[in-house]
Amino acid sequence: MLSKHYICVAVMCFLVHPTSAQTLKFIENPTIYISGKADLKVNQDAQMTFESFVRNWSQFEILVDKKLFPIEAPNCKETVQIRFKGIEPVKEQSTPIQKSRWELLQRIRKGNRQDAAPIFLHIDTNQYMKKASNGKYVLDYCNVFVE
Repeated sequence: MLSKHYICVAVMCFLVHPTSAQTLKFIENPTIYISGKADLKVNQDAQMTFESFVRNWSQFEILVDKKLFPIEAPNCKETVQIRFKGIEPVKEQSTPIQKSRWELLQRIRKGNRQDAAPIFLHIDTNQYMKKASNGKYVLDYCNVFVE
């Protein structure tokens, strides 16, 4: 019998196929899909070595043009900042999540178009967001946190 994890992965593959999806898409509450074709930028002060990245709580921001962001952000003028929540550093150790974030940061920095794998980011809807009367999420300002 298939495990719940494999069924969810299979369903996600059918929901959004990289060649047919928009560049950025809000696919299911609360997940943002970013295709491998997206032109992404990161904040300039993101750390340059893995060790400094971990020491500085494994945080960085993905900067997205408001027009491309799939969630309405009426109070935001130009750029939505997708922020990763901090992970407290533990001396001489790193976690799989920190390594995964570092790999994503490096992938975005390199702008490697050969890697067309989509990115799925789970949004924290409890911060900076509200649900409108129509049931859709609205971003209060220009910041959104991902887990």
